[in-house]
Amino acid sequence: MALHNLWTPQQEARLQAWHRMQQVVEQGKPSPCFTIAREFGCQAYPLAEELVKRLNARVAGEPWIIVGREVIDRVSELSGFTVEQIERSQDTPSSLKAIFSMFLDSSRAEETEIFTHMRSVIRSFARRGNCVLVGRGSVFAVQDLPNCINLRLVAAPEFRIQKIMKSHQLNEKAAIEYIALHQHQRDDFIRRFADRIVADPLLYHLVINNAHLDIVKIAEIAEEYLIRYTS
Repeated sequence: MALHNLWTPQQEARLQAWHRMQQVVEQGKPSPCFTIAREFGCQAYPLAEELVKRLNARVAGEPWIIVGREVIDRVSELSGFTVEQIERSQDTPSSLKAIFSMFLDSSRAEETEIFTHMRSVIRSFARRGNCVLVGRGSVFAVQDLPNCINLRLVAAPEFRIQKIMKSHQLNEKAAIEYIALHQHQRDDFIRRFADRIVADPLLYHLVINNAHLDIVKIAEIAEEYLIRYTS
């Protein structure tokens, strides 16, 4: 199984650039960016990996990278808490409030403040381009950025159940419960982050059924859309 969250020198350089460039006004047309949202159990990270591989083979210059969990990693680094603590805080409102309060060093801190910070991080990556932003409400943070192409993966429950059974070595009942739990947590996070519904098709340039096309074909479609979109 691929190590989707492996920290690479390119990603480290990207974060350093984020610090340097926060106050810099970018000149000229920004490089393109993708966001990928999905129903839980769809293949967002494999798609991101295939798309980045294709784009890096096609173009020279600054490499394309995947920006996914490292966005949360960055928040945890700034806060002094682990990724697991922050992610677990999405499970219940009380623990979420507590983690956010500690992050902001204020017992009265509001959840919206950390979401504002996350939005700033996401938009900084998106503005610089050459990245694929996976999940974390990225689609909501970049709606006004013309260089961003927003893609969503959907699939029938049967497809997603089979993927989770295989990837997590679960039986069918456990996979159904696993999907329900994590989809609920993600939906709750999105409601807090953006107060919108991530399934709204009007948010996206492309909505693709993951069960009908394999990852290579979907990456081809996304690449072709990018070529036409930016031409």
